[in-house]
Amino acid sequence: MFEDANKFVEYKDLRWSGILKSIKKSANIFQPLFEGFTNSLEAIRLRQRNNVEFAPYINIILNFNASLGGNRVTLADITIEDNGIGFDNKNFDRLSIYKDDTKGFNNRGSGRIQMIHSFQYVNFDSIYWDGTRTMKRKFALSKTNPFLRKNTILYKTEEPSPADGEEVKTTVKMAHPIEAKDAKIYAELGCEDIKKALFNHYLLAFCNIKSSFPSINIIYFVGGIEKDRERIAADEIPEPTQKDITISVPVCKMSEDMKRVENVENTSVSINVLPYKISSSILPASAIKITSKNEISETTKIKLTCIDPNASLNGYRYLFLLKSDYFDALDSDERGNIEIIDKTDFKKIAKAQGYIDEQIVLNDIQDGVNNKAREIYQEISIQNEHFHEKIEQLKRDYLLSEEALADVSLCDSVDEVFKKAYAYDAKIMAKESASYENSIQNLNNLDPSSDDYQGKLSNIVDQLVESLPIQNRATLSKYVARRKMVIELMDKILKRMLVCQDATERNVDEKLLHNLIFKQHSDNPLTSDLWVINEEYMYFKGSSESMLSKVKLNDERIFRDDFDEEEQRYLTSLGENRERMRTDVLLFPSEGKCVIIEFKNPNVNLADCLLQISKYAYFLRNFTKPEYKFLTFYGYLIGESLEKRDVRAADGDFKTAPNLDYLFRPMKTVPDDSGSNIDGSLYMEVIQFSVLKERAELRNKAFIDRLMDNATESDNIGERV
Repeated sequence: MFEDANKFVEYKDLRWSGILKSIKKSANIFQPLFEGFTNSLEAIRLRQRNNVEFAPYINIILNFNASLGGNRVTLADITIEDNGIGFDNKNFDRLSIYKDDTKGFNNRGSGRIQMIHSFQYVNFDSIYWDGTRTMKRKFALSKTNPFLRKNTILYKTEEPSPADGEEVKTTVKMAHPIEAKDAKIYAELGCEDIKKALFNHYLLAFCNIKSSFPSINIIYFVGGIEKDRERIAADEIPEPTQKDITISVPVCKMSEDMKRVENVENTSVSINVLPYKISSSILPASAIKITSKNEISETTKIKLTCIDPNASLNGYRYLFLLKSDYFDALDSDERGNIEIIDKTDFKKIAKAQGYIDEQIVLNDIQDGVNNKAREIYQEISIQNEHFHEKIEQLKRDYLLSEEALADVSLCDSVDEVFKKAYAYDAKIMAKESASYENSIQNLNNLDPSSDDYQGKLSNIVDQLVESLPIQNRATLSKYVARRKMVIELMDKILKRMLVCQDATERNVDEKLLHNLIFKQHSDNPLTSDLWVINEEYMYFKGSSESMLSKVKLNDERIFRDDFDEEEQRYLTSLGENRERMRTDVLLFPSEGKCVIIEFKNPNVNLADCLLQISKYAYFLRNFTKPEYKFLTFYGYLIGESLEKRDVRAADGDFKTAPNLDYLFRPMKTVPDDSGSNIDGSLYMEVIQFSVLKERAELRNKAFIDRLMDNATESDNIGERV
């Protein structure tokens, strides 16, 4: 096929084997297609510049190998046809020079390499006008061994010859995919997928040429038979909301001491911002995109912070395309590979190298575009206001600092907001802790008998005190955030707002509340949220949802194994098995004391359950080993359905707590029938979950007031929470 050695266009001043290694194959499977399509768009524009009347078109033909059943198996070749200017002598000469950039459109001539990185052969058949008549020429590109042995990628298949009567047209056929996986991936894509990829990649280019839009067709052939066809029409191309919006981005440099990023005086880059409001059915996510040579670049990511990219506002999303000569000049051999760094990397590179070229940075572009977006679209501005109101609420409720939230954006979830805030605080605390440790070490150098002792000691103390508010606020904010979430979750359970409460016909409210406060079948109160009931209870030993007869304290079972005949009779009388009784929560504050907590479904009348804790206390008093001697019991019956008169009707010893909405019974005898004749006593409260929630909120506030050292700061926080 390529047998005539004289037809290879050999290069004298470069080595193609080295060039091909230095320019890597693009990770984007569509890149060869984009290169050919870009050439077709440019060829059409060049022909239009000559004021030639013609109906421009681009046909993309994908030819697939067929299975026995006639289905697509693998891609055989891609053909791109256009009636642009064609490869006349001037354009062909450019092709034979590596990195020729005289074509215009800011091209470097390296796009051909992406084609031969993906396909074994790229065959060109071009009919063009040479000024007096139509001519045709054929040539091929490849990086196969016959080409590289001749130090070339270009082969003249046919020298130029007359083509009288034929229409100007160029056909580029990319044949035989080099990697089998590429051929298979293409076979899995439909015409719609190719259309979508072109539409998304060339949106700006399409917008620019909408008034003279070419006919663009995507055609699928399977086994030589046309199977599908799609068309990109001019009326599908959106219009920008405005076309005259620009931002001015300062050029940056490093300060002479290499500590700061500074703006170069009176030097900036002008960037044209083209804003689009596009149906969310077409645009999957709002975004800011840099463009180069009228193509979208995906290598530099600019955050859209003024709106959640995934949000759809009234059925629309937003695209902001950025166009500038500055971007075109940055474009690399891998077309669309534009690198713009942020200020952090700018400083790192400058310090590592000792210098850095003056350039614009990502942060300034990002701020400029997001500010413009809020000006252009009122709905985005409103979303921003709501977001900032939410952030202000989080600051108040969780004592988050302004500095810690400087980097949050509308695309951040509430969890991400907290993560950023706490990550910032952690860095500050680490720095202050190091300062604290240094101050402690400085104590070694103090001499109490020296004249300046008091002054030096005061300086060290001042340094220590300075760091404490930061550490206290960081510690407190985490404490408050964790506990506030527990309180809010309890409120949602009581109001039946959780998805899991609607997902089952069975009422699981009691289980949810139980697990919220102290996870069932757990024996580590320290990991619980028993502080909702009493702050101290988290530090006691105990268990949740345990069978009484199997409860352990210090890894020893507290219940006896030996029972006399009467005890054995009682344990199984009336058809019951009292050894299997279970307590919701059992805690052991100290020797001889026990806390019993029972949770009830919010729908259950608590007055009907008053005896349950007394029975558990009786069991603990009479059937535990003598060394434990449980004599003092504290019981909590917790639910939501509470009628005080029902409770007092059932047991007149219960009293209403003054100024607090719960009932308590100061003392109830727990009889001893085990032979020791030493009765125990039970203090008991009947209380609602909602009252516990109110108590917890007050406890949070009291904790904040107690923790903060500065009285004034403490008062302010107390007012906010």
